[in-house]
Amino acid sequence: MICPVCRDEYRPGFTRCATCHVDLVETLDAARPQAPAAAAAPAAAAAPSVLAVELTVPYCGFLSLDEVRQAREALRAKGVRALIVITEPHGDEEYWIRVAPGDMRATAAVLGPPEEVEARDESFKCSACGATVGSSDAACPGCGLEFE
Repeated sequence: MICPVCRDEYRPGFTRCATCHVDLVETLDAARPQAPAAAAAPAAAAAPSVLAVELTVPYCGFLSLDEVRQAREALRAKGVRALIVITEPHGDEEYWIRVAPGDMRATAAVLGPPEEVEARDESFKCSACGATVGSSDAACPGCGLEFE
C-alpha cells in the first residue's frame, strides 16, 4: 500500500497514511484522478497541509511516547503541525518532535525552548532492569530496586 501524497509505503492491512491522513492505494497509477483536471483541483489544494519528514527539523527529544504525544497535542491545539519520530540510536527508543523550520518560534512559544523541555524530564534508566525511573521515584517501577 502506498500513500498517493507522500509516497510512503505501508504493509498490507494499513488503509490510511499516518502522516497525510489520506487513503492508501495499491499502486501510484491508482492514485491518478479519473475525472477531468478541474475536478482534481481540491485535492491539490489540500496538499500544502501535509507535513513531510524531509521538510521538518528536530525540535527536541523525549524519553517516553506519552510525553511526546502530549507535546504534539499541545502543538496541535495551537495550530502548529508536528511529527513524532522514533529512533533507536543506541538500542533504546528515543522520541523526537519535528516541526517545519518556520514553526520553530511557535513551537518554542507552546513547549518552551528545546533545552528547557529536555531539562524538565530528569528521569533515568534503572541500572538493574533498564526501566525508566522518574526523578522523584524512591524505587524502580520495573524491578523494585530502592534508590538512596
